[in-house]
Amino acid sequence: MFDFYTLIPILILSFGGCAFLLCGKLLEDTRTTGWFTMFILAATLGATLSMSAGNPTTGLGLSFDPFSKLLGGLIALAALLSVMSGSVAVHEEKVERLTEYYFLVLMTVAGALIMVGAADFLMLFIGLEVASLALYCLCGARVTKSASSESSLKYFLMGCFSSAFFLYGIALWYGVTGSLQIANPTLVSVYTTPVLMVSFLFLLVGLAFKVGLAPFHLWVPDVYQGAPTSVTTFMSCVIKIAAFGALIKISMVSFLLPNEWASRIMWVIAALAMTLGNLAALQQRSIKRMLAYSSVAQAGYMLMGLVAVASGPSALAALVYYLIGYCAMSIGAFSVLSAIGPDADDIDDLKGLGARSPLLAVCMTLFFLALAGLPPSLAGLMGKVYLFSSSLAADFTGLAIIAVLNSALACAYYFRIPMAVWFQKGRESDAKCVCVSGPAGFSIVFCAVAVVVLGFIPERVFGVALSGVSFLASR
Repeated sequence: MFDFYTLIPILILSFGGCAFLLCGKLLEDTRTTGWFTMFILAATLGATLSMSAGNPTTGLGLSFDPFSKLLGGLIALAALLSVMSGSVAVHEEKVERLTEYYFLVLMTVAGALIMVGAADFLMLFIGLEVASLALYCLCGARVTKSASSESSLKYFLMGCFSSAFFLYGIALWYGVTGSLQIANPTLVSVYTTPVLMVSFLFLLVGLAFKVGLAPFHLWVPDVYQGAPTSVTTFMSCVIKIAAFGALIKISMVSFLLPNEWASRIMWVIAALAMTLGNLAALQQRSIKRMLAYSSVAQAGYMLMGLVAVASGPSALAALVYYLIGYCAMSIGAFSVLSAIGPDADDIDDLKGLGARSPLLAVCMTLFFLALAGLPPSLAGLMGKVYLFSSSLAADFTGLAIIAVLNSALACAYYFRIPMAVWFQKGRESDAKCVCVSGPAGFSIVFCAVAVVVLGFIPERVFGVALSGVSFLASR
């Protein structure tokens, strides 16, 4: 039985977006648009978390269950923190048409919520395209900068290519099963149906592009660097949560993982993502490109949870736990960069930050230590412990060794940021103090506290993640 109230989060976003389009000039003021968007996202977060997922409901191509509630709440929270950190930055970046900008933000979140709540492939594809089309436009929001338009075009062209793979995978699924339901209608064995193997590969390629997994990551550094920092902050987490949520759902519910052949394929992709991402990041002076390649490597770590799903639901819970921690690290790091200035990107821009803004310097240090998996930012460390332990439990010792070596390698470029912040003298022209707006400061401090606290209460957060993914594992 479908409960209409489960549509409330998506309806809030939809009506909020319509308000931006209909009211136009009345909401054009920077402060008005920013606060109104924060209110809509806060209402979406509250509506998502307040709904009971005890009795899963399905209808209109959507389902509401513990898994979709968990990831839906995480998407809304990540979007809210991103908008808070960029509420002033969008003005400094000379983003025009703020009503249209925030309309696209809300539509991206709506598409992401549809993706994690989809009950059939048609609705999943609609959510994917709604989120993607809005993001293509957002990447080009800084029209005065050619790099922004270039990143938008690159993302659009590569996105169309990946969507074609994803759509063809859906077509193959429908050809074999005769149904668009994500749930395997007749428990068709993937082992005995080669067409379904090909279907899984096409769907995996489509979602691997959205997540930014190697070798489908070539768009990531250019788009991250060219897009406005406020947009990069937003897209680095929201679309990654939605894509990983969709990948987990179709892997567990449609293709009934664990399957040995699928695990081997994802083993290779995870190893490539970790290695290529970290090696490329070593060569970067652009912080946005460094974080872009880092996100490729981090996605490789997360994929280990799906590779090791044979060890039980705890492997998926480890993936979700690390995804929660990564959102705090990524949003926080990009938010600090955005607070420094609209064009802050080079490592030189961070030199002397400890003297200009001790609070931002401490927070930036915590974020990069978390990405490296080092204390006191224990969120990254505990997330990797859970993921590596799951791989060992599933007898993927080789992948765990590769992950550990890559974690050590990554420290070589992660440490460059704290060194520049605290121990290198900045340019005289950058000697003035950095002022941070109230919402942006709250977002940065919240993320900094999260990367520390998540590591001190890992059992509680892991338990919440486990309760969400256990529903999928039992289907």
